[in-house]
Amino acid sequence: MTDERALLIAIPLRHLESAATAKDATVILPAGGPGDLDAVSPGMPVIVMATEAGESEVPAATWQATFVRRVEYELGKPWPDGLPATWIDEHRPMAPASGSATSIAADPDADDWDDDDDSDDDEAGPQSFLEVSQLRALPRDGWLFANELVRKQARRGRSFRPQVPTIVNLPD
Repeated sequence: MTDERALLIAIPLRHLESAATAKDATVILPAGGPGDLDAVSPGMPVIVMATEAGESEVPAATWQATFVRRVEYELGKPWPDGLPATWIDEHRPMAPASGSATSIAADPDADDWDDDDDSDDDEAGPQSFLEVSQLRALPRDGWLFANELVRKQARRGRSFRPQVPTIVNLPD
């Protein structure tokens, strides 16, 4: 990676593998909350920690892509085109409650996202999406471990994964 900063996100492995099989040049990835998405410029590297990967899950960014743009999304609207089929299958819209705005199905992992409620920086907020190009798994020698990307105090242990898209400095 040639840029000194990158956007770090975490996505379940099944969604990364599904997105990587897309025939389009770019794919849309779910990002959880907005995090640092508004501070990212087109062309910035995106590094991805694959979660829910069973025994092969490691505390490292093992996938990479290139940021194209933040995808605008309004609560209650149809999901953006280009999302991984696995993600669409797991996140079907719910019918609106009477007298209220349309709501979307909750992420089945939402309860696991943030075990540490004392950090305002990690609030997910409404679902956000980003468009990326060149999504691919990194070779083993290209993995970027959490301890190389995030200070010990911010990692909160070995099982670190970013709650929202976070700009990080890449190691030298």
